[in-house]
Amino acid sequence: MSQLFPTAKPRNVAPYRNDVVGSFLRTDTLKNAKTKLNAGELSQDEYDVILKDEIGKLVAKQKENGLHAVTDGEFSRVWWHLDFMAELDGVEWVETENFSVQFKDAKPKSYSVKIVDKIDFSDSHPFVKAYQILKDRAGDTPTKFTIPSASMLHLVACVRDVNYEPIELYQDESRLYNDIADAYIKAMHKFYDMGLRNLQLDDTSWGNFVR
Repeated sequence: MSQLFPTAKPRNVAPYRNDVVGSFLRTDTLKNAKTKLNAGELSQDEYDVILKDEIGKLVAKQKENGLHAVTDGEFSRVWWHLDFMAELDGVEWVETENFSVQFKDAKPKSYSVKIVDKIDFSDSHPFVKAYQILKDRAGDTPTKFTIPSASMLHLVACVRDVNYEPIELYQDESRLYNDIADAYIKAMHKFYDMGLRNLQLDDTSWGNFVR
């Protein structure tokens, strides 16, 4: 154990003494398959078979390296955060002129999310299927899943959008906050019922306070 904390004891349940967020670099096999899918050379079903196989290989590698909990590498996502938010009821993808965050010497594809109706979480959300794929391949090994924090939806859709205008339903901002919270509570309950015990809410909004 660390010399700074000589009395610290190993942990076999989350939160662990050391951990990973869970996002891994996509394999060449998966990237090539995605290119073919976008070009119409692979069907969605064919791509899904490859995706599940690559997730299975990643899970096996994590087990071999002794990780306490395994992840799907976020292989089914395009963005680590937007995918979850955009698939909530009442939220949709939008193309934008610029990405919401500026990177030095890089310009990612410009997408964001927009609130268009009452926000909610339903069992048809793609992350439900994504977690089931991970669980099926993890076996008895604990799993870990990461989603963006609730504050990230407000940050991306409302704060960073300089042209943001609330829909009629959310003229009262407290109603917006309550619906976002309720959607996240539903999501947490769903993942818990599916067997997930290690859900990380990733919040990068604090960087906005750094000047």
